[in-house]
Amino acid sequence: MTNPLLAQFVAEAADLLAEVDEGLLRLERDPADVDLVNAVFRAAHTFKGSSGLFDLPELTRLTHAAEDLLDAVRSGALPLDAEMVDGLLAAFDAVRAWIPVIEATGSAPASAAATGEAIARRLRTALGDDAGGSSPVTVTVAATPVAPTVLAPWVLDLGEETLRGLLPWLEATGASIRALDYRPDDGCFFRGEDPLHLVRQVPALEVLEVRAPDDLPAVTEFDEYESVLRFTALTRAAMQEVQYVFRYVPNQVEVVEVTAAALARLLDGGDEAEAPTEAEAPEEHRVLVGLLAAQRRVLAAGVPTPASVTAAVRVALRAASALGLSVTSPAEGAGPEAVLAWVDALVAAAGSPVVPAQRTAPVDEQDAGAERSADGPVGEPATEDATAGSRILKIEQSKVDRLLDLVGELVVAKNSLPFVAAAAEEEGHRVLARRIKDEYAVVSRVSEELQQAVMDVRMLPVSTAFARAPRLVRDLSRKLGKRVRLVQEGEETAADKDVIEMLAEPLVHLVRNSLDHGIEPPEERVAAGKPEEATLLLRAVPDGDAVLVEVADDGRGIDVERVRRKAYERGIVEESALESMSDAQIAELIFAPGFSTADQVSDVSGRGVGMDAVRSAIERLGGTVTTDSRPGQGLTIRLRLPLTMAVSRVLLITAGGQRFGVPIDDVVETVRTPWSSVTRVAGREVLVLRDEIVPLAPLAGLLDLPAADRGDEVSVLVVRTATGPLGVVVDRFHQNTDVILKPLDGLLAGTPGYCGTALLGDGLVLLVLDVKELNNRAAAAR
Repeated sequence: MTNPLLAQFVAEAADLLAEVDEGLLRLERDPADVDLVNAVFRAAHTFKGSSGLFDLPELTRLTHAAEDLLDAVRSGALPLDAEMVDGLLAAFDAVRAWIPVIEATGSAPASAAATGEAIARRLRTALGDDAGGSSPVTVTVAATPVAPTVLAPWVLDLGEETLRGLLPWLEATGASIRALDYRPDDGCFFRGEDPLHLVRQVPALEVLEVRAPDDLPAVTEFDEYESVLRFTALTRAAMQEVQYVFRYVPNQVEVVEVTAAALARLLDGGDEAEAPTEAEAPEEHRVLVGLLAAQRRVLAAGVPTPASVTAAVRVALRAASALGLSVTSPAEGAGPEAVLAWVDALVAAAGSPVVPAQRTAPVDEQDAGAERSADGPVGEPATEDATAGSRILKIEQSKVDRLLDLVGELVVAKNSLPFVAAAAEEEGHRVLARRIKDEYAVVSRVSEELQQAVMDVRMLPVSTAFARAPRLVRDLSRKLGKRVRLVQEGEETAADKDVIEMLAEPLVHLVRNSLDHGIEPPEERVAAGKPEEATLLLRAVPDGDAVLVEVADDGRGIDVERVRRKAYERGIVEESALESMSDAQIAELIFAPGFSTADQVSDVSGRGVGMDAVRSAIERLGGTVTTDSRPGQGLTIRLRLPLTMAVSRVLLITAGGQRFGVPIDDVVETVRTPWSSVTRVAGREVLVLRDEIVPLAPLAGLLDLPAADRGDEVSVLVVRTATGPLGVVVDRFHQNTDVILKPLDGLLAGTPGYCGTALLGDGLVLLVLDVKELNNRAAAAR
């Protein structure tokens, strides 16, 4: 993708779509939150406006329909319900699916038009655009003369043929249409304004005329950086919508209501000089007609509530009576469309005055205070310090990754200094060796601080991984007929970007598992004495150099007997092995490949891949998964993840005459003890540590290396595994060190027993052991 503007749009799209999704889910729980309604509307409007910069009509049409529905909710004309939220979420889900294609090709997918039209029609239906025709309306004009509407002469610029074709429709429906005349300021381009783009944002645009002045200067004198165009248009959009589009340039646009009576007078060549103007119309008349027009705008904003329809009829009747109109009320039970036509007829009969040029501030003052022009950030007060944006710098991830690679090389170079010092000391340069060690301390401190600074740049809050949970819980709980309240804690806890991104998918599996298997249906919960609404908790807390993520529900917990039966039926564990396994070990079988307690496969679960995928993904990150089941009360699954995958800390050991590394996160402790402390249980060597039996396994034997001669003491590296602690017998312990772990590739790719290699300061390549595979080999040897 070479278009930098499109690249910026794609980059900002993810944030805007996430903001809309999060806002809609919160709004569904609290539809009365006006600030939240405005925030969602602004995000949707910003996205739609940005999409208008490109040739993406499918995307713009769909987001415009969503914006119209949100605007109706914002104006109070429509109460938000779950069906509307479903439609809006579906709209922005479709847009989200189109973004990768737009990024790659610059255009929407071939199926976008049909998909967008179907969803837009669904949204328009919620707005009431598909409502039936109106009931007949009877309006009798009294003998009292009223001031007729006078249209500005520029309306004729739209073309007499176009206007005469419009007149029968206005007369038949009693409706009105808006005409606008937009004359951009000469220097608009220097303020970042795009007049054509602005006009294209006007909803329901029917006619657009773009004209240049007749007296254009000669080419040699023409200034191409000045705007000389004039835009005249007709739109079915409500006056409030048009005002909103031009809210930043109110002095450059004039908007008028075009009614049948006013248009007929203008086309018939009525003497405008003799016609009463707005200023000559009686003040009381103008106020009353303004009341009628206000009721029309309320009804036209969407599908009002029965109460608002009744109120509009009541106010319109009073205004019409005061104007001297003999009025027949709409039929009892008439719908909003019928009432709207009735009010339109009243406005036409009353002779609506000219709507003055819109030169005031935006109708919604909250929007005016919250939104900024194109050169300022959206959603921040207008009084914000203009230099605030300079404190935030967006950087491509590749540049940060390159910086991290350089930090890794610095770490390797730093680690070589102790070897240089040792070599200098061996050659008798003790003073030089001491100076190298002193400099090593300084370089080590600086490199660690630099490493931490770069890691801070890569850090993301866990809320990024949690972001999909609210939508998933909402949709899945509705599908399963369950009531679930999602609680999120510790969202500000941070970890490396790679860790957070790889955590998102396991969390989806865990949430789906809790809702499908763990949380009971409402009737079952009530029968068990639980609240009908279940609680699902996502919590993240720092844990030393790791982060602990918990997914907890208050559902059934793990039914050990059912897991035991399903494991046997699916052939996951032999019957003899099942009999000797503890309840805790049985519970761990939910992570076994192919295991599922579902009786039938559905689009939610039943294939036996979800929990296995969770454990595999977490272990690839260098983390661990544990469970805490409380039968009948709930289940907690804990994920322990490293803060970063970029720089790893390992313990250096020697076995079979070769040096290896073990990830420090897997190490529980190191022990040197006399061989006399080692005992045998069931023919296997074990070591008793603090009343806990730790089975021993010689590392040289596990790796098929020659064993060293036994001395008086045994060196045991105690590591944590899924089945408990394991004591790995080694020849010698060395120091801890930071390394840049690289995966095995080439001919060694996929070699079991190793999780990667690292380059040490002395130039040797270190093999880093995979503790999980060592445990599997030790178990197979027993």
